[in-house]
Order: sequence, then C-alpha cells, then structure tokens
Amino acid sequence: MFEVMKENRFTLAEGIAVYDGNELLIKGALEAGVALITGYPGSPVANVFDVIETHQDLFRSLGIKGVIANNEAQSAAILHGAMSVPGVFGMTVFKSVGAYVALDGLAITNYTIPEAGSAAICVAGDDPALSSTQVGADSRYTFSSAKIPVLEPSTNQEIKDWIREAFALARDAQLLVGVIITTNQADGGGTVRVGPTRAPAVNMNDRVLLDTRSITLRERVSVPPNSAWLEKDIIARRMPKFMDALRASGLNRIEDGADRRIGFIAGGNAYNYLRHALHDMREDGERPLLKLGCSWPVEPDIILRFAGGVEQVVIVEEKRGFVETQVKEILRDSEQRGASRFVPVWGKQFPNGLRGIPEDGGLTPGMLTDRIGRLLLAS
Repeated sequence: MFEVMKENRFTLAEGIAVYDGNELLIKGALEAGVALITGYPGSPVANVFDVIETHQDLFRSLGIKGVIANNEAQSAAILHGAMSVPGVFGMTVFKSVGAYVALDGLAITNYTIPEAGSAAICVAGDDPALSSTQVGADSRYTFSSAKIPVLEPSTNQEIKDWIREAFALARDAQLLVGVIITTNQADGGGTVRVGPTRAPAVNMNDRVLLDTRSITLRERVSVPPNSAWLEKDIIARRMPKFMDALRASGLNRIEDGADRRIGFIAGGNAYNYLRHALHDMREDGERPLLKLGCSWPVEPDIILRFAGGVEQVVIVEEKRGFVETQVKEILRDSEQRGASRFVPVWGKQFPNGLRGIPEDGGLTPGMLTDRIGRLLLAS
C-alpha cells in the first residue's frame, strides 16, 4: 500500500500532495517533460537517484532515461550530447562541490547552441551551514563563471514549479540554466499543488536516429574558430534573450511596504529566513522587499525601480556578498550616468559598527532577528 501511495504522487495530475525537496525536483521534471536525468549522488540531492530507482517502472513506461554517471564531469558530457537531439529536455543533478568537477563540461554545454526545442538545466545542492558537504561551496559563483544563469527557488511550490520554468528559460534563450537548492530545502518538504506529467516526445521508447552529418559544427562544437563566435553569440544574443524571458516570467517580484526607510533584497532560502524574522519582529509586510528568483544575472531594471523607492537597501544572502556586489555595480553605474541618486547598500557590513549578515555558515531566523532588529532600532 505504501509503494502504491508513493507511485500515485508522481503520476498525480492535479490536487495537493506531500513531497520532500528531492522528490519535488523529480516531480517538477516530470511535469516539464524531461527525457534525461543524470548526475552524481551527493548530499543534499543524493535522494534524487533513490526516487528514480524506486519509480523505475514509471520512468521506463515514459521512456525517460535516468542514469547515474561515473562522476559529475561525465554527467555534464551526457547532458551536452543530449542537446544534439532536437526537442530533448535534459537535467543533471549533483552537490555543490560536484559543480567544480563538472564545470568544464557545463561551460561547453552552455556556450554551444542546442538543437531546436532542446533545453538543459543543472541542479546543484548547496550546504551553507556545512552540515554535510565538506566545504562551504557556493554554486552561484561556479555557475556564473561559465555564464550559466542561476535560479534560486524559495518555497516548496517554487522548487517544483521552477524546474519547469528553468526548462522554459533554457529553451527560449538557448542557454544552460542552473537551479540551486540548499540542504534545508532538500531535506525538508511539504504540500504542493501538482500538475500532470508530460511524456517526452523523444524518449527511450520512441527513439530518433541522429545523423551526425546534420549537426552544425559551428553551433555544437566549441573549438577555434567556433569558440570565438560562440562567445560573441552568448553575450550579444542569448543573454539578452534570457533577460527578456526572465522579465516576462515574473520570477523576480517586489513586495510593497509602507515604511520605506529600509528595503530588503533576498532570494532562495534566505528569503524564507528573512520573512520569518520580520514576522517575529512584527515587521512583515511593513518594509518593501524585492524577492530575487534569479541571482545571476541580477535584473538591472527591477533593482533600479526598487532602490528608487527606498532610502537604503539591505541585502540578505547566505555566504559571500554575491548579489550585493551586483546590486552595487548596477546602482553605481546608474548614478555615474546621472540616471539615479545614491542609495546606500548594506549586507555583509551594516552602518554604525553594527554586525551585518555573516559570510560564514548558514543563516537562521533568530540570527536575522538579532542583527536586523538592531539595525531597524537604529534607523
């Protein structure tokens, strides 16, 4: 009976069901029409592959290829190869330090242009509090170094739904898109509203013959002189396409508040911690808040619009000041052009000697209540 109930959750087409974070990644991929899931198991996303094994009959019936690679680099190579087949949605999953191992293959996948209708995404499991992964890796830096856009869902519903959003953005912009969830999100879970599973058009049960003579070498093979042309294309054409699609998606949103002395920017699980802390201080809904669904590249228009409506900006993020640096650059460049006024930006440092958002370890609502509470009292 237990196995039947578990199976029903992954074939459920509507309604509400309970999943943990790893299961949400699989359910989201099934709803998106995924044809390939590969990667290498490691905490906090190792259970993705347990889910695939448990439901292998479902995967076989849909023709979905689920395969554990020998390492993260091989999974990136498999993903890159899948992008030579039109209409394939492929996903690789591994922990944060695995992104270092896979970076060469991920960069090649991102810089080359997929065949029509194909889309590739990469899910990285980060562990800010160092409860499992051996070093405090930050996949935002790893992904952005290869010009891979980064989505950071916050809620359980977003973890599932944004897998589908990531595939749509990847397909429309012809870019590999990264998705990051943390240990607390992967090990946690809850109720979500589900949608129907989409069987992939190209799958293991309905295969296509790939004629290698039809592959456009300039678009699919990143060697000179192709690599120089591909670099120009990703900068001048595909990244602007991604930004247009991102704006249309609504993944970034401004939540209004009456007290405009301080506005907050947060995304991912840090957004949940911040909302919890503001609720405990009876400030939730009182302060303007920009929820960033995409932490790289940060969308300039929404930053300028948000900063233009507050006196100061406070950025809440785990680990280093990744978003903070981008926001400061956007505001500095706008001010230099004379297009906006100076707006103080705080994050890892707070004014007047107050302790800012720590770079080491993970965040908690209690920590934010203490540090942000002191800042609000002083403002």
